[in-house]
Amino acid sequence: MWRSILLSLCSFILWETNGQSLEIMPGTERLFADVQWFKPIGEDPSWTVFSRTRATVTDGNANLFSAAYLNWTSKSGLGTTLLGSISNNGNGMDLGVHFFRASAKTTIFAIISFGLKDELEYRWFSIVRFRPPIGEKVKLYTSLELFSSFNRGNHLISVQRLRLGLDLYRFQFGLALNLSELGGDFILDDNPGIFVRKEF
Repeated sequence: MWRSILLSLCSFILWETNGQSLEIMPGTERLFADVQWFKPIGEDPSWTVFSRTRATVTDGNANLFSAAYLNWTSKSGLGTTLLGSISNNGNGMDLGVHFFRASAKTTIFAIISFGLKDELEYRWFSIVRFRPPIGEKVKLYTSLELFSSFNRGNHLISVQRLRLGLDLYRFQFGLALNLSELGGDFILDDNPGIFVRKEF
């Protein structure tokens, strides 16, 4: 386990990527890695693509998830999203409504979406980051990510990812906690640890 963590951290520091951010989180239960980028399409800032690929490794077994969000956003921050995803559990497409706002200190991306399939599924996904300056070159780094999925009113899964640390020279690092609740009984699974994140 620790050998995998060490190799991942070394690769993380040395690897060049076109992604906007790369995070490695060694936890007490599993290793978590996440690559994200958010880019405008062409010269029109109202059209953007948000993409993420994440992996969770437990005892040498990897659970992979990759998604791409095609967004149109109005000047108010509201807009529509077409989402495609691929994972170990299959693939799918969603259509949703989102809100996006970004500043030097705060980033908010939130979406309510519906699965484009025979059986109704609806989901909530959001990322909120807040990083105020606490020194000349240092910022506080906080991040909260929420995800919930429902099917005909039944709870399928909810996820919370919390980060608290520092931002220094486009590196973010600190304490991390990944939580998930499964099914109608909300069976809890937790994975506390540390995180190291790099923005490109």
